[in-house]
Amino acid sequence: MNTAVTALGAAFSGVAALAAVSVARWQTVFGRRLTLESMNTQATVERKLRLETQRCEAWTAFLGAADAFVDAVWRLGDVDPGSRAEELRAKRRPLMEACSGLRVLGPDVVVRHAEDVVERCARMERYAVRRAVVQSALDALERRWCPGNEERCEERCEERCEERCEGSDAHGCAWVAHVMLEGWGDRDEDDRPDDLDHLEYLVRESGVLAGDGAATESGVLTEDDLRQLLAIARSPVSWNLLTAQDRWWRPRTGYDDSRGAFVGSVRDFLTETGGAATGF
Repeated sequence: MNTAVTALGAAFSGVAALAAVSVARWQTVFGRRLTLESMNTQATVERKLRLETQRCEAWTAFLGAADAFVDAVWRLGDVDPGSRAEELRAKRRPLMEACSGLRVLGPDVVVRHAEDVVERCARMERYAVRRAVVQSALDALERRWCPGNEERCEERCEERCEERCEGSDAHGCAWVAHVMLEGWGDRDEDDRPDDLDHLEYLVRESGVLAGDGAATESGVLTEDDLRQLLAIARSPVSWNLLTAQDRWWRPRTGYDDSRGAFVGSVRDFLTETGGAATGF
């Protein structure tokens, strides 16, 4: 009897040992699985965070490049005429590179809005050089007839110019030329050749042209500036964009709306995915 009990105990001990080994192995395997799943989850979270960070950096870089391009368009009149096209090309390159980065990172909805912003910038570029020529002429003429603060003296200057615009008075000629340029796109096409001759006469008599051999100063036009202005005026395509003041230039080209739609798409995407909308 004792022998049987001893044998049975030994058998139970062996089973218990095997069970302990099995449990230990199961715990080890289960622990490894938990560790792997935890590591995979952590890696997934890290990849998501890295992608979100890369996207935010790309979005910010794109927006900065687009605004820099538009700012260059605004200030193109202050750039030497021979360097204007190169100035635009220099600003376009980082914009296109930034847009390419967006296409790689996605998402598609943001990319579509970014491409619309680029298209608006391209639209501005098509008119930018011509606009710089026209704006330079308008600014030079305005300084000739309105040397004070425009916001305070515009009405008084106009009244004074109406009184003094007869004959070849330089002040009056500058005012009339300025008015003609602003409304040039609305003039009858049949009358434009004669009006063009009159415009050239007024600009020459206004005193805004630099004298022969004289150094070109800010607000002074050269003969080459005048030739470019007259060439543009012969075919006044989208003249309202060429004469628009800075505060109207972006809205009229659709840039502000496209920019706002891009920022809105970024915010919506980050909200949907639980991301942080820092900077947008």
